[in-house]
Amino acid sequence: MNPAHPELPLIERIERALVLLACFIEMDGDVHVPMYEKFEVELEQLRVKEETRDRARRLLATYSRAGGTKAIGPKSLNLSSNGSIRCETNSGEGSFHRR
Repeated sequence: MNPAHPELPLIERIERALVLLACFIEMDGDVHVPMYEKFEVELEQLRVKEETRDRARRLLATYSRAGGTKAIGPKSLNLSSNGSIRCETNSGEGSFHRR
C-alpha cells in the first residue's frame, strides 16, 4: 500500500468497478453483464454486513446493567464507572464508550 494513495474501502472499490463495468457494457455489449450482476450482489451483501455491525456497535454503546439483557456474561463484559465498556470478542478485546 502506498502511503500517498491509501487503499480505498472495499465498498468504494466495488462501486467504482460497477461504473467501469457499466462503461464496458455500453461499449462491448452484454459480455460484461454477469460480472456486473455479481458485483451488485457482493456490494449489497457488504452493505448489509456493515449496517449490522453499526447496529451492533450502537447497541453495545448504549448497553447498561440496569435494564440491559443478560445475554452477555460477566466474564465477557466489563462496565466501568467511567462509562467505558470492555467487551471480549473472538478477535480479541474491544473498548467502547457509552454516549
